[in-house]
Amino acid sequence: MNRAIFIPTALSLIAGVTDVTSWLLLGGFFSAHVTGNLVVVAADVVTGTPPDIVALLAIPVFILTTAIATTVARRIGSNAPRVTTVLFGAQAVFLVAAGVLSFTTHASAHPKDGMAVVIGICAVCAMAFQNAYLHIVPPRALSTAVMTGNLVAATVAATDILRTRGEAPDARAKWTASWPLLAGFIGGCLIGAGGATLFSDHAAIIPAVLAVALLITVLVHQTGARPAPDAPSRLDGDHSRTV
Repeated sequence: MNRAIFIPTALSLIAGVTDVTSWLLLGGFFSAHVTGNLVVVAADVVTGTPPDIVALLAIPVFILTTAIATTVARRIGSNAPRVTTVLFGAQAVFLVAAGVLSFTTHASAHPKDGMAVVIGICAVCAMAFQNAYLHIVPPRALSTAVMTGNLVAATVAATDILRTRGEAPDARAKWTASWPLLAGFIGGCLIGAGGATLFSDHAAIIPAVLAVALLITVLVHQTGARPAPDAPSRLDGDHSRTV
């Protein structure tokens, strides 16, 4: 699997694990699919249920963290490998923090307590850095947390491939780009659910391990690879912009 497919797939895996563990262990709260919290909060408001504090905080925290990540990336400039390292490093730091803190409290039993809120916010910050990377570095923005668009793209591509009996190169390219994201996220959800069942609150360490592994893999690749100045990047010609 080449880098252009490997990294988004790995990020989808991390997003799936993070989202499921936060949903199962933090009182029904989305850390990766942040806009899902809008649905939860709106439903709570209409039904007269006190909104979950983490779901309520997730949206402004996600926006603020994304703004910070963007500002940092723009200050670094057009050095895509360095931007990638910084954003993936921040993702790993926040997920490691959430994983370590999960050993200090029984968050699933008290999801509205202070430490559980901190764990949830750490996960949100990690996902904000991941999503900032997807909109700053790759030549086109991908979605590793919301799978609706990827599911549609994969379905349309598969239909065109079948309809043309494989004689549609554009459809094959779209299929190749979309199905790994679906597989990664679904695999992450299954791993997260299994981990939460087996390890309860300590399952928060799983996305942390995956994020650190991805960061190390990227660093090793960057160390052994030669610079490719002609490689397409969203940073090219855009590094001077700020939030």
